[in-house]
Amino acid sequence: MFAGHEVHVMETPGYTRGHISFYFPGSRAIFTGDTLFSLSCGKLLEGTPEQRIMSLPDDTNIYCGHEYTLSNSKFALSIDPKNDALQAYATHVAHLRNKGLPTDKLTINVVFQVPSTLKMEKECNPFLRTSNAEIRKALKIPVTANEAEALGIIRRAKDNF
Repeated sequence: MFAGHEVHVMETPGYTRGHISFYFPGSRAIFTGDTLFSLSCGKLLEGTPEQRIMSLPDDTNIYCGHEYTLSNSKFALSIDPKNDALQAYATHVAHLRNKGLPTDKLTINVVFQVPSTLKMEKECNPFLRTSNAEIRKALKIPVTANEAEALGIIRRAKDNF
């Protein structure tokens, strides 16, 4: 319990072996720290690229440790340019940033970017779309690569982007 709310401490290795995230099921919110960002994931420094967060409900709000959505959108579009949902999301984020607005504040007629939802990330985030044929083709990920191997390849491509 934290401040009267049930909280699940989830192991989310990847950034580090001991990295954890805090999931509040009653609020449908997860604080992912450096594991998952809008349109990206943290660097794989020590841990393994496992995707435990994917099992949470689609309406889970994802609160990440850093807000890199605009730069993340550029990489995501470079490997998944035909994704209509991603194009719309990236255009919206660019519009906000061009007006000098942060993507993590609610303004009139503008939806939140951070937190994002797991549903939005499943549609747009290449790190949660490791089985997508277009992404695999763009990065020459072998069809024999499992999800964790594909995520590692995507992360290395982002590191060198």
